[in-house]
Amino acid sequence: MIFLILPSYNEEKNLIKIFSKINKLSKKIQITVVLIDDCSSDKTHSLKNLKKKFKFIYLKHKENKGLSLALESGFKITKKIANKKDIIITMDSDNTHPVQIIPKMAEEVKKNDFDIVIASRFLKQSKVNGLSFFRENLSLFAKYVFKFFYPFKNLNEYTCNYRAYKVKLINNLLKKKTFFKNEDFNIAAKILLYFIKNFKNLKVYEVPLTLNYQNKIGSSKMRIFKNILLTLKLIFIKKL
Repeated sequence: MIFLILPSYNEEKNLIKIFSKINKLSKKIQITVVLIDDCSSDKTHSLKNLKKKFKFIYLKHKENKGLSLALESGFKITKKIANKKDIIITMDSDNTHPVQIIPKMAEEVKKNDFDIVIASRFLKQSKVNGLSFFRENLSLFAKYVFKFFYPFKNLNEYTCNYRAYKVKLINNLLKKKTFFKNEDFNIAAKILLYFIKNFKNLKVYEVPLTLNYQNKIGSSKMRIFKNILLTLKLIFIKKL
């Protein structure tokens, strides 16, 4: 079983498009979508009643807690129901990530025994469409900063949240009670750095990502400068 965790805040229209794509995908794979509604003010809650061809779990936060704690909520749900052979995938809810590569990511974990498979913007076959010059170059800058301070063989993508994990990794992470607190969009990098520093013989693999930012309906929820500060703090101050 694949558990797809979708942390979401006011992404109703984008989620409708994502669910339509997953409906088609569910003919090929067994997938359970875990939607964490981070106290959205739109009609995200109405998606519970949408006809689906996949298994669906819905949790709504009573207050807006941010991406980091929304991910934690999703991980806690999977810890209760996933077995060690299952795969956990995290993905953005803004319809910018291609759903069709989920089977490829899961296959790399199962058949080639990778611990983490990352959808990467930095491979030859990767493409980034519709992103501003500033955001695209900010991502490129972050890549080189992380590679300098946390080098890891064949790893280029540290900040993208589109990943597949072995269940045992996430269950281990949840033992750290305060890991997800006081974080924001930098949480994706923090999770990866934790595994790099604490798991010997960690096997990480990247698959090409075509990021289609022009598909997104609505504005970005990322507070860029806050995220930059949190990322710098993560690199230079925090011990994982």
